[in-house]
Amino acid sequence: MALRAWRFASVAGSARNFSSTARAGSSGPGDYLHESVLPMHHFQRSLPRLPIPKLEDSCGHYINAQRAVLSHEDATAHEALTEVFQKGVGADLHQELIAQDKRNKHTSYITDYWFDMYLSDRVPLPLHYNPFIAFTDDENAAGTDQLKRAATLVSSAMRFMRTYQDAKLSPELFHLNAKKTDNDHIKKRLSYFPEAVSWYGAYLHKVFPLDMSQYGRLFNSTRVPREHKDELVSYPGRRHIAVLSKGNFYTFDVLNEDGSAVSMATIYSALKEIQQSSQSENKDSIASLTSDNRNKWAAARAKLIENPSNAENLEMIDSSVFMLCLEEADPDSVRDLSYSFLYGESHNRWFDKSLQLIVCNGGKAAVNFEHAWGDGVAVLRFLNEVYDDVKKHPFEMPMTYPKAAVRSLSFTVDGSLKSSIASAKQRFNAHTSKLCMDVLQYSGMNRKFLKEKKLSADAILQFSLQLAFYRQYGFTPATYESCSTAAFKHGRTETVRPATVDTAAAVSAFLEKDKHSKADLRELINKASETHSQLIKNAAMGKIAAQ
Repeated sequence: MALRAWRFASVAGSARNFSSTARAGSSGPGDYLHESVLPMHHFQRSLPRLPIPKLEDSCGHYINAQRAVLSHEDATAHEALTEVFQKGVGADLHQELIAQDKRNKHTSYITDYWFDMYLSDRVPLPLHYNPFIAFTDDENAAGTDQLKRAATLVSSAMRFMRTYQDAKLSPELFHLNAKKTDNDHIKKRLSYFPEAVSWYGAYLHKVFPLDMSQYGRLFNSTRVPREHKDELVSYPGRRHIAVLSKGNFYTFDVLNEDGSAVSMATIYSALKEIQQSSQSENKDSIASLTSDNRNKWAAARAKLIENPSNAENLEMIDSSVFMLCLEEADPDSVRDLSYSFLYGESHNRWFDKSLQLIVCNGGKAAVNFEHAWGDGVAVLRFLNEVYDDVKKHPFEMPMTYPKAAVRSLSFTVDGSLKSSIASAKQRFNAHTSKLCMDVLQYSGMNRKFLKEKKLSADAILQFSLQLAFYRQYGFTPATYESCSTAAFKHGRTETVRPATVDTAAAVSAFLEKDKHSKADLRELINKASETHSQLIKNAAMGKIAAQ
């Protein structure tokens, strides 16, 4: 999960070739980010469904992946077993999958299995599932002040939420040639296509709409621990955020009764009040329970809600727009920031929330998100839009501080629950202490340089990981990389196996590079890059590619 976090380690603006499909609205900064030229769900109905690969292609892909990590003898044995599977029970299972897919044409064939996989797993969420995405530092002086940075981020997040909830948010589009198609003229043309065929109209212009079904769980949503299998719960219409400061819980409204956003000054005033109130640190906070084994947390939660006041306060946390975590520390290295954003202190995190907005003492910020409900595409869009909006609406010191109705949430905890909290903290600390990260930043090989050499930056990163691992441990490991399938209705991610026969061959040559010419080494790198790029391309399109 740390590697997944690194993949989106810094956000500086909208991703290349992606468009917001929008024009600036006439409303003030308290209303919308923009008002879309295209209806928000214009393409959702006509998005293609994720295709089921042919069984023989899946089996061939599996064997090719095994050849990179197994000996010749073991790979041959796997091939024989796979052939038996393909002709026997595999064929029956494949037909059953096809039949189930035909019965559920409103969604993807992976949807139910996907949620079962995530929600049934009993391992703790930190490190195993919850990733983070960090904001680029705010260039304004106020960006180094924790409460000012938090106020601007919360204010812009509310504009994003209102833009989405009022269906003003633009569809997510991927442009093969953004210079030609990312303009109002093309988007207006696309708006004329009926929704039933709108995807095909976009395809004709080499524009690919992406699934937006996950956006509904960005806000007011949480994962609730249950015995054996958790549950995703949403509370549409709630108007407050929850705040964790030194293990203490608070809430205050960020939307008015009419649905409009409260002012940035009101948010700042509330945060000032919280800061003054949370002078003492509560290291025995129930928040640590969210870091524990899911069955243990489910049992503790059941005990906790036996008290009606505890149950009410838990619902306030669960139903909040998101959780804002005010971090007392001010880490300044990439390594220490990664530790903080990935897991931090368990008593000051609520890992069940769909979104945790974490703001450090010096203004550095990130989002840590629960992974069952969605993937990086929706969250990255949220961060990009919020970051851009903050630049348009920087913090301004108010002349007066509006009074904000801040509510402190206190929990009654008996001896049994205190013991559960202490045990959860102990397991969390033991688990996270096993993660070791360090960073060497080398600017001589960047995306621009690799593009000039006609090499895939991702392929070279994966090759570097393989080479480093082999030098350290002496073998090629099975490796996982995720690839978004958001181009399909209810798409999630597909698995890519970066350890390929071609990558392994390049690693072997580089370990004895004195025996090879530079031309030979370059050819091996080219081949590994081409193979990896094809894997990524096919995975994104729901296909299986031979390695």
